[in-house]
Amino acid sequence: MGTNSFTASRPRPGNRRARLLLILAAALLHVSVTTGVFIFGRVDMFPGQFDQNGLGNFASDGFTYQTEVLELANVLKNQGIHDWAGWPSQLHVRLYSLPVTAINGGSKFNILTIEPLNLIYYLIILVLVFKIAAIVFDDRTGLMAATAVAIWPTFLLHTTQLLRDPLLIASFLLLILSITLCLKKNYGWVKGILAGVCGTLALGLIRILRLPMWSLLWPVILVAVLLLAVEVARRHRLSNGKLGFAIMMIAAMLILPRFQNQFHNQQMVKGARTIVPEEVQQLPVSDQIAARRQGFELSLDSSGQPVPSEAGSDIDHGVRFSGPGDILRHVPRALAVGFFAPFPNMWLAAGKQVGGGGRLLSGFETLLSYMVECLALVGLWRERKQVSAWFLALVVTLGAVALGLVVANIGALFRLRYPFWILLIICGAGGADYLLRRRSQGVSANHDRTFETSAGTIHS
Repeated sequence: MGTNSFTASRPRPGNRRARLLLILAAALLHVSVTTGVFIFGRVDMFPGQFDQNGLGNFASDGFTYQTEVLELANVLKNQGIHDWAGWPSQLHVRLYSLPVTAINGGSKFNILTIEPLNLIYYLIILVLVFKIAAIVFDDRTGLMAATAVAIWPTFLLHTTQLLRDPLLIASFLLLILSITLCLKKNYGWVKGILAGVCGTLALGLIRILRLPMWSLLWPVILVAVLLLAVEVARRHRLSNGKLGFAIMMIAAMLILPRFQNQFHNQQMVKGARTIVPEEVQQLPVSDQIAARRQGFELSLDSSGQPVPSEAGSDIDHGVRFSGPGDILRHVPRALAVGFFAPFPNMWLAAGKQVGGGGRLLSGFETLLSYMVECLALVGLWRERKQVSAWFLALVVTLGAVALGLVVANIGALFRLRYPFWILLIICGAGGADYLLRRRSQGVSANHDRTFETSAGTIHS
């Protein structure tokens, strides 16, 4: 059964007041969880998992960033916005210093002081999830997908922390939204250019926030352009908006790297690091993959020198790529890791940073992910005639392969997979909605047949 069978049953856009109440409920959930995490850390309810400021070991980057946040808050307060904007730091850290300055003048830090910004990120992500799902499927699927993302345990926990991930996910979803809009709708020049502006902004933010992701964006954009061409060929009509959008996306991918010197000041990481993204970015793609994979297996000693890390939380520890051939041969394994890791044998083992409880939670989520993957196949079948659904499926697959090739640490895999996993949840929500509708139609048909039989018996 294809898309057309649901045309008559698709609901109209929901009441604005009802949607506002849902957003308020999501906001209340996030504030409550953040407050709970802060209290757990303050009373040391989970020893070794959260510190007094509410920062968790599962998001250990925050321990480094909190010092920078306070430094930037003091710069903003004492030296002004010009010095603050030019101060060497990372963009997400710079932005986190704003609520800290507004709340207490930069005198102290905890996760409650950054909750205003984290809450905005969280709600933006949910709105973008709803919009993408509503465009590819319908509004009901959008609500289901946004709800699933909103209550996904580890995602919810990570959005309470001092990380770049919420802003990165929002930027990536903005890019996907701009592409799905152009795939689904026949835009004129004006709307096509507006979508292109949003896509370009998203590309720029992604390059600043996570430079290693840039190499993956090329196949994403090329797939989008190819599917735009397929859609034009199917409709036998060239849309000016689609053409303008495709040109802007390719131009952005070619031009944005030329501004790397300007972006550098928004990517400054204080302290030593195992690999330098800007240096790796200059290598051929196969060498980038090999270098970044090796970087996940290194840690820094007390003198700041890279040394091999312990393999307790690693997947396929010691795998090395010596050329494109090795990478191609590893793709099937990368798919398995990207879609199915952590594997069941890791669910009950204690993790180095998150302990046994964290591993058990990751195992529970992975089991849910297996169910979502099955539902996503149903969702793809439901919208198999729509190129926008195939675009989501291809992006998820590209992300799974890329992460399976590069990421050797299970904790890093969990965090880096969120942008792609959210798209998988959208497809899974489409599949769940399809099955629920089929079941409802089947129950209704059985009820009608029973009623007709009973009526015939009475008449006889």
